Amino acid sequence: MTVPFLKRPGIRTASWLGAIAAAWQRARCSEQSMLDELRSTQQRVLQLEQELAALCSASSGVGEHVVRLEQKVRRSIERQDVLELRTSGDRPYSQASQLVHNGADIDELVGSCGLTHGEAELLVMMQRGTS
Repeated sequence: MTVPFLKRPGIRTASWLGAIAAAWQRARCSEQSMLDELRSTQQRVLQLEQELAALCSASSGVGEHVVRLEQKVRRSIERQDVLELRTSGDRPYSQASQLVHNGADIDELVGSCGLTHGEAELLVMMQRGTS
């Protein structure tokens, strides 16, 4: 196999060699540019992986915090419901007062009227103090 431009040495051969050298140089520059871009991309991927790991860790902590807040809210709602029951008039103080008048003790008031121990004690002291 013969290379046509090598048959006639001279200007043509020199221009072909120059063209080949220029193409080779461009290919080397292009290769270097691609390698630089690859390194840059690899660094960015590594940085993004680290950021993602940090976000995952933070979101786990936030999730736990949300669970604790939900538990606090649930307990607050339960307490509020209890307080509403106490203040809504569902407490049969008049019935408890009648029971005390008939001789009921604190434990009977707590059991039959749903009063707290302190409420029953106070009601007994008030009723017996006025009798």
